[in-house]
Amino acid sequence: MPTTSAGATAFPDVGTLARRLDTFLEQRGLTREAVRGEADQGVGAPLLAVAAGSVLAGFGNHRSDLDLLVLVENDRLTRFPIQSHEHGSLIDVNIRRASSVRDTTAALATHPWPRFDSVTEDAWNHRRRALNTVGRLALGLPLTAEPPWDEWHTSLHAAWLAEAIEGWWTVEAHRLALAARWLLPHRPHAAAVRTREAVTAALNARAAAAGELYFAAKWAGEKLKVLGDTEGLAVLRAALAPDLDVPRSLAAVERLVGAPEGLHAVLRWATGVTATPLDDRTVVDRWQLRTVESPGVGLPPGDGDAVVWSGPADTGPPDDLLRLFVHNLLWCALAHPDPEVPA
Repeated sequence: MPTTSAGATAFPDVGTLARRLDTFLEQRGLTREAVRGEADQGVGAPLLAVAAGSVLAGFGNHRSDLDLLVLVENDRLTRFPIQSHEHGSLIDVNIRRASSVRDTTAALATHPWPRFDSVTEDAWNHRRRALNTVGRLALGLPLTAEPPWDEWHTSLHAAWLAEAIEGWWTVEAHRLALAARWLLPHRPHAAAVRTREAVTAALNARAAAAGELYFAAKWAGEKLKVLGDTEGLAVLRAALAPDLDVPRSLAAVERLVGAPEGLHAVLRWATGVTATPLDDRTVVDRWQLRTVESPGVGLPPGDGDAVVWSGPADTGPPDDLLRLFVHNLLWCALAHPDPEVPA
């Protein structure tokens, strides 16, 4: 059985998954056959149907729904979510094109990350969604599995996935902490929000390193409880307190995930931004709802993915660009600047 760097079992065995699912179904008077029937929604024959979500991860409660991830081969299908109440309990059916999920998974396993050419806002969100989908598949129980998709599902129980999930949360914690530091002198309430998100990401990284790979951020506390991580729980409680000490919590993030060594901050325009150069300044607006004048010209157009600024993560952008970031007109990522050096 694959293990994480901490030596803990990363993927639950089939028996554990079966017990969790059957207990959930028995409490609601449901059968596996009834759930399996929800996999066929008339958009293609199910090649792989996996019961997944918090129930299978061991965190479910009486209010939980059941996730059913279904792969079909339909070249007109990308995402197809359905919420079914037919059996008296919510079954959240998510249908994906099988070949797209396979290709995305292969990219997660082989493409170095994070890189300058892969840290646009769209690409960042795509990776988050992809890890969520693949993680749920890997941690779920197959109810239908046609060849060769049965073997493909088994192949997801691999060290690369554990490393990718831990790596995502580590970099995300650094990214959010950096944003909080930049925001703190100007928008302390926004800085507090980013700090809480950074702490949660760092604790999800810590949990992943110890073998709790379920991707959903909101279950960080439950993961730490399963691990008996009292220190992590104390950090989480402090971060969620109304009187948050931002510097102290940001220091806790660095203790948890280390320093962002080798990573550079990358600023690109936020979604919906337009940059209009005038004689001696640039007018930047977002969806025509917020406008800021920036001194000077030469900023890239607002309708592309050009890098507005980049520098080591322990530095900050020039004041004029920091002002744009503070006004939510720039989006921040972290990336390794050298494509030849592993992140």
